[in-house]
Amino acid sequence: MDVVIVGAGEVGIYLADILSRERHRVSVVDSDPAKIERVHASLDVETHLGDGAHPEILNRAGASRCELFVAVTDDDKVNMLACRMARELGAGRVVLRLHETERLEGYHYFHKRALGYDVVLSTDELAADEILATVREQHALEVESFADGRVQLRRLRIREKSELTAGTLSDLELPGGLLVAAIARRTEFFVPTGEDQLAVDDQVYLIGRGADLDQFEVLSGARKLGRRSVVIMGGGHIGLRIAERLEEVPGISVRLFERDAARAREIAQRFSKSVMVLVGDATDLDLLGEERIGEQTNIFVAATSRDEDNMMACQLASSLGVERTVALVNKPSYRKIYSLLGIDNAISPRILCANRILRFVRAGSVSSIAVVAEGRGEVLEIEARFHGGKTESRVKNLGLPRGVVIGAVVCGEDVEIARGETLVKEGDRLILFALPAVVEELRKVFRSQDD
Repeated sequence: MDVVIVGAGEVGIYLADILSRERHRVSVVDSDPAKIERVHASLDVETHLGDGAHPEILNRAGASRCELFVAVTDDDKVNMLACRMARELGAGRVVLRLHETERLEGYHYFHKRALGYDVVLSTDELAADEILATVREQHALEVESFADGRVQLRRLRIREKSELTAGTLSDLELPGGLLVAAIARRTEFFVPTGEDQLAVDDQVYLIGRGADLDQFEVLSGARKLGRRSVVIMGGGHIGLRIAERLEEVPGISVRLFERDAARAREIAQRFSKSVMVLVGDATDLDLLGEERIGEQTNIFVAATSRDEDNMMACQLASSLGVERTVALVNKPSYRKIYSLLGIDNAISPRILCANRILRFVRAGSVSSIAVVAEGRGEVLEIEARFHGGKTESRVKNLGLPRGVVIGAVVCGEDVEIARGETLVKEGDRLILFALPAVVEELRKVFRSQDD
């Protein structure tokens, strides 16, 4: 696929990296020479220095023949104009990234027609929705659904020694409806074999049916939660959106810390008594102690624009006994640091945006995708198509590359968690977990619907 990306910031580079590794033809445009030099030196893509909203630059980058055009600079107006120019030049699908979508309210159809985009993505709204989903989830640190919700991927942290850490995976009596797809262990990330063993502080990626995943959570020592308390640090756009949405959720009480007194007063007027707005800095240990954060808080969300403050606040909250910490990451390169610090969820608006765009690239043979663990793993939903006249095969005979696990086989309304003897038939939907380096090799096993 020919892809043109306008914007060599965090979103653009992350997107170009993954797409180039999957052998798509990618062109990146940016007006900053330093950014273009960085892309040129590190990625196998075309680079074009210049104004991403100028027709001549876009034409040189291939916008007139590209199948996907993406405008992801940090300037909303540049992105909007670039989309308009690309549509006029003849680009296929056009994706517009905005920080905020308030300017579109009441005029969505008008803007879509005038600017020529197919889809608009707001980084702030994506981040708020992701944090909200994490907060509403009882125990899992991350949840992705596939096959109309009948199969899930969940990420769980092994918090203490238990029967799950007592032997190898092949020795454990795990629920039959799940598979351990991957393990993140400090700086390592790998697809385990039956000889591997879980350890305390591992983050485990599981694929399976919801009921069986619930059972695994019980085995891992997860307690049944009743009423929950959430503390949000930061009354910016994302923090405010989270508080507004949580106000509607029964059984959750919310406290929001905002360091600016005027802003705090403005926010307080929006809420009833279910959301308490406090003036203060949640990196102040004395303040956290006064508010009894450790004793009375289940989830702490740091949602400011300052990564260092978010890190510190989550560390303080965790040291006081908060069960789960969630932090907004404005610089995606910091996500690994958050994980090493023991912060449960590090959510990057830019990476969320890039992951959503990847779904458009994979439309066709791959109808759904989740990119996890800072891009170190991908979950794909693929329709099984065989070469050479074959119509079926056992999983063990498929010849899958190392680093790929079939989690489930979906045939109509039936869902089967895959084992070696599981029969895969032409047209079945497969839920796979794969390391990015081997995604392209899957084409040697299954051809796309368009092949």
